[in-house]
Amino acid sequence: MQETDKKKSGSLAGLRVLVTRPRHQAAPFIALLEQAGAVPLVVPTIAIVAPASWAAADTAITRLESYDWLIFTSVNGVHFFLRRIEEQGGSPAALRGRRIMCIGPKTAAALAEFGIDTRVQPERYQAEGLLEALNGTTAGLRFLLPRAETAREILPETLRERGATVDVIPVYRAVFPPDSARRLDALLDGTEAPPELLTFTSSSTVGNLVNYCAGHEPGQRLLQIPAACIGPVTARTARDAGLDVRVEADEFTIEGLLEAIREWAAGGAGEQRR
Repeated sequence: MQETDKKKSGSLAGLRVLVTRPRHQAAPFIALLEQAGAVPLVVPTIAIVAPASWAAADTAITRLESYDWLIFTSVNGVHFFLRRIEEQGGSPAALRGRRIMCIGPKTAAALAEFGIDTRVQPERYQAEGLLEALNGTTAGLRFLLPRAETAREILPETLRERGATVDVIPVYRAVFPPDSARRLDALLDGTEAPPELLTFTSSSTVGNLVNYCAGHEPGQRLLQIPAACIGPVTARTARDAGLDVRVEADEFTIEGLLEAIREWAAGGAGEQRR
C-alpha cells in the first residue's frame, strides 16, 4: 500500500484496522471504516452476556419507586435492564416520567426507543461529566445504577461521598468470545496479514485483548501495533497496559474515533497525539 494513498485527504485507503468492539455493536463502526476506504478486521475481544446473577437487579425492579434517579452509562445497560423488567412481567413504560440521567447520546437514544426521556445528559460522555452536572444536588437522594459487573467506581463512590445512597446492580458482563481466539491466532501466526491499527471502544476491549496476548510472543508483537481509543479512560487503560496509543478521540463516539483516525492517517493533529 502506498503511504500517499493513506494520507490523501485523510483517506484510510487500504488501512487494515482491528475492530475489537462487541459484534452486535460493531456494524456501524465497520461501515464507517469501509466508507473511508479502510479494511476492517473484525475480532471482538468482548461479548456482552447476562450477569452471573439477576438477584440484585430483580430486587431493584420491585422497588423502582424508591429511587429518586436512575443512571444509565451505556446502551448495554439500557437494553439488559429493560429486557429484564419485561422478563419479570413488567414494562419499560414504568420508567417513563421518572428522573433519568445517562452518559452519551447513544444511551439517550436507546432510552428514547422505549419512549423514555432523559433529564440529565452531560456534554462530557463519561462519569466525570455526569458528576459535574450533578454537583451539589445529590445529598439524601437514592440512585439506581444498572451497569456492567466490572466498571469504574468513580461515579458511585463520589455520589456516596456527597451524601447519596447508590445501589449498583450488574445487568451484563463482558467475556472473551471463543470465535475471536481462532481469528486472533490466524493474525498472530502469520496466516493472515496483521492489522496496522488497533481500535478500542472501552477498557474491557483493551483488557481482554491484552490478557489473551499475554505471554505469547506473536501476541506481544500485535500489542506493539499503534492503537486508537475512543476516549481518555480507554486510552489510559491502554497506555497502562503498555500499548502504543497514537489516536484519542476528542468526541467520545465512533464517529469521533473515525475522525481522529483520519487525522492520524493524514499526519495532522492525530499524529501529534503520539
